[in-house]
Amino acid sequence: MALATGILCAPSTALAGGFEIPDNGAQAVGRGAAFVAKADDGTALYFNPAGLARQRGTRIYAGGNLFLHSFEFQRSGSFPDDPNNAATPWGGKPFPLVTNSAGPFFAPFLAASTDFASLDRLTVAIGAFGPPVVGNRTFPLAIRNAPAASRYDFIQSRSTIFFPTASAAYRITPWLDLGFSAHLVLAQFDQTTVSYADAGQCTNVEYQPCDSRNTLVASATSFGGTFGALVRPNANLAFGLSVRTPVSLEAEGVLTPQAPKTLDVKIAPGKAFLSTRLPLVVRAGGRYISMDGDFEVYDLELDVTYEGWGAAQGDGPRVRVPVLGAFKNIDTLIAHGYRDTFSVRAGGAYNLDALDGIFTVRAGAFFDSPATSFAYTRLDFDTLTKIAGTIGLGYHRGAIGFDVGYAAVASVPRLVGTDQGDVRPVNGAKGGKPVDAAGDLLPAVNEGSYRGFTHILSVGVTVTFDELFGAPRPFHFGNAYEHGYVAPGDEGKPEKSDKPEKSDKPEKSDRPEKSDKPEKADKPEKSDKPERPEKDAEKPPKKEVEKPLPKKPPPPPDKPLEKKKEWWEDLDN
Repeated sequence: MALATGILCAPSTALAGGFEIPDNGAQAVGRGAAFVAKADDGTALYFNPAGLARQRGTRIYAGGNLFLHSFEFQRSGSFPDDPNNAATPWGGKPFPLVTNSAGPFFAPFLAASTDFASLDRLTVAIGAFGPPVVGNRTFPLAIRNAPAASRYDFIQSRSTIFFPTASAAYRITPWLDLGFSAHLVLAQFDQTTVSYADAGQCTNVEYQPCDSRNTLVASATSFGGTFGALVRPNANLAFGLSVRTPVSLEAEGVLTPQAPKTLDVKIAPGKAFLSTRLPLVVRAGGRYISMDGDFEVYDLELDVTYEGWGAAQGDGPRVRVPVLGAFKNIDTLIAHGYRDTFSVRAGGAYNLDALDGIFTVRAGAFFDSPATSFAYTRLDFDTLTKIAGTIGLGYHRGAIGFDVGYAAVASVPRLVGTDQGDVRPVNGAKGGKPVDAAGDLLPAVNEGSYRGFTHILSVGVTVTFDELFGAPRPFHFGNAYEHGYVAPGDEGKPEKSDKPEKSDKPEKSDRPEKSDKPEKADKPEKSDKPERPEKDAEKPPKKEVEKPLPKKPPPPPDKPLEKKKEWWEDLDN
């Protein structure tokens, strides 16, 4: 029984909120993990699948997060062992500092999306990624020839969870996009723990020769989904919402026990089952965008995240071992005391048209609430309050885009004082209860100071094949501020307007310069009838003015009369 209940100290597989160190994707990491209202690269499968709807063409995204995680625990007090006992010479000495020694951890992200080079409203995608969590954590069994003070809490985890995903997104209206991601959840647990076996043979509490070391290796397959919506009512505002469903994991594997030195027995491995759940995750955010035509100058985003760890892990994971040596039907509930978490994330980006491409600068910050109370603070995951500052850079030119992000995540130190801790060794000889052979409550092993710090380096590369092998295809369902949008029926108009500019206008401007007079002469000939009546109407008045001038001198007729009179006179004579 001692060997079976050793896995009572095994941590559940927690992956988000206070357990997660946000977040996936180089863009998101660089802008304070505020990305649900933007989601414009392959990581939309994870953040908000609705963001795929506006991603035209065929694209591939490849990247990942590199975690450098440090975490330490200084337990209060000193070893309760007898220093005069040759087996426990460390007795009475202060508990040594324990630190995580697992080293770097890489979480990859791969995604491919396409609109089949013909669709303006539908985009489909496939991908695979892991949650942004440190999957390898290792704390020592012994330090300087003395047992580690944290051994009854946590030793080692090499667990991973992977999300092969298929997504689809559709543009309902030019301002509303909806999307859905279907996740196949593959989990692999590999955890080592230490329990206590005291049936009266142990000389004192936490007697190291009474330790039982156990390893659980199990795997699980499950399903989940993420629903997303993206609303952009105008060029300057966008709002995003995504909801990931809870995921139940029923892992099946083998528990391999190692008997304590005080019990010279061997127990064969037994089949084991681990039941745990991942929580409901809700993300919501708003974004302000400054546009210059179809060019995004800068944006600012504020997101909030809720994760229902209280409902998913309020009771804790359950371990069942049908047969382990002489013991049967072992069924144990592991209390972890998880609670719901909240996160606030803020960030943005500024884009420059430089270096024959688009150069982007990003910055942000985030706050994550703790996932456990002081009483249940443990080493299995960093459940402390987190505050982070982030920066990022990006360069996109033609078909290739490269992004890098960095986050400095500080876990707010926590001191669990005397009589505040509630994580205790389990005594298999007493049915898994945290009591010694005499029935007295064993001391808490999680009282002391905790602190942690995490460096996250994230990279991402996007390749758009449409632009790699030719000009990007224009699309007709969208908004004028979207790059590549052409209104229905207007696709040919630019070509017609270009031709006159290149041929008609220059030709007409050249001809008048070379043969200006012939053209003016030709135009009157072609319009002779309408123009000449106007000219004729003008000329008669001029003639009317000229004709009275010769009629004015009536004297000339008088002079001839006088001459005629003289002529008559000449005749009479």
